[in-house]
Amino acid sequence: MTSGGRRGTGADWSPTHEVVCPGDSADAVAADTRLVAVACGFGDEARLTMATDDVSDRSPRTQRVLDADLDRLPDDATDGTDPTWRAPLPEATDALVSALTVDESGADGPLGDARWRVWDVSSVEVRRDGRRIYRSIPHHERFELAATGAPGLVDAACERLDDLPCAVVPTGPVATWGDGGELTHRGLRFEGGAGASLAHVRRVAVDRDRRAIVVDWMPTSERVGRDRSRAIRALLRAFVWSVERFGGSDSPPRRLSFADEASFREAVDGFETVRDRAGYDFETVVV
Repeated sequence: MTSGGRRGTGADWSPTHEVVCPGDSADAVAADTRLVAVACGFGDEARLTMATDDVSDRSPRTQRVLDADLDRLPDDATDGTDPTWRAPLPEATDALVSALTVDESGADGPLGDARWRVWDVSSVEVRRDGRRIYRSIPHHERFELAATGAPGLVDAACERLDDLPCAVVPTGPVATWGDGGELTHRGLRFEGGAGASLAHVRRVAVDRDRRAIVVDWMPTSERVGRDRSRAIRALLRAFVWSVERFGGSDSPPRRLSFADEASFREAVDGFETVRDRAGYDFETVVV
């Protein structure tokens, strides 16, 4: 189906919450599909953007749904970006969710050959009165909600994800320090701008005497076997090979030092907060 016209740009986007999935890519995909279904109950329009027009890159069932049940937007309605389909809500909710659902009978493992769901789905947006209330970018595992535009959305999302190793958490930093140091529910940003994912932390050691935190990171070579997705494992192996071949390092700084007690205390409390809220399995010890 093809549709013309433009209804709202959705340019203003200030998410209040995001979803963190410390598990594997299959959990993240499942969470995204469920969140789309939840958000559709609060919105009046959804948009599904694919990374390419190549139909061989996606599930045949998904392509059938796109052709039959959703409205393909003309290029001038999407600023010439990737191919985008519009789903009027609530009538197209089931079709949209069906297009995003991974058929496990055609997958090798929890995701496997269904990697199209991560890489071919560029983004999904659910809108209400022209403004986004949910947006996902699967290949970055970014799943964001705007509670101000849809009261009740966050509570409904939390309930829908209750049996998955994923958590709905507030956006923004949990702790900040020094010149750009920042801890969020997803990652740690060091002074100077470099960052790393908290999913790769094994242990956090708190040194009160030296007012320092020592982070023990999981090396990339160890992470390779943790993700059940064959596609993700292949990408990680390629990254490890390039690091070893060209002499680089995938290990972020281990020691965080703090100029004052208040910043140190905020960071220590912050690590405990994000671990408990998001369900990370790293341990925190005092040395």
